[in-house]
Amino acid sequence: MRLFKSMTNRRAANWRKGAIVGFYTYLILLFVNFTHHLIYSDDFFSSAILFWSGLLTAFGYEIVLNLKDRKTMNKYGS
Repeated sequence: MRLFKSMTNRRAANWRKGAIVGFYTYLILLFVNFTHHLIYSDDFFSSAILFWSGLLTAFGYEIVLNLKDRKTMNKYGS
């Protein structure tokens, strides 16, 4: 019995896209937080929000892409 199953090429591509979107989410939120810190000497976002927002964005976008692929595969019968 395997704990993890192998990813298809399509799912691996969807994960890469999700990871990129999650990374850019981190960059944007860190930029906003740092700029707010420079101006007001106070953080705009907590570290927990920064941490979870990038992870949830990456995994959420991957799930959306996988569901979209599954829907189109079922539609065309492939």
